[in-house]
Amino acid sequence: MKTKLILAVSAALALSGGIAVAQDAGATYQQKTVTTTTTTKHIDGADAAWYRTGGVLPTQYRDGDYVVTEWKTARLAAPTAGNHWIRGANGDFLLVNENTGEISSIVHAGN
Repeated sequence: MKTKLILAVSAALALSGGIAVAQDAGATYQQKTVTTTTTTKHIDGADAAWYRTGGVLPTQYRDGDYVVTEWKTARLAAPTAGNHWIRGANGDFLLVNENTGEISSIVHAGN
């Protein structure tokens, strides 16, 4: 009696294992890749040597992509003559001389 029970359990296990292998072999898997992009541009942060009051903003950051035209909405003071606000890293704003690129002021995000 025990022998028949052992044979039945062994056969059941063997069959179920075979079915599982057949299911895995026929299964197809599809990998889904999601790419997220952002259109907000920021310039280098505090690790850059020029990113300080008195530093000179590199020319590639002086164009219209970084210039803040809605400085009132950002609750910034009006830029002084010959200067404009630039959007910096982490939400910082830099007041920059339009001709030389010298940074006269940095308003850090959250301040």
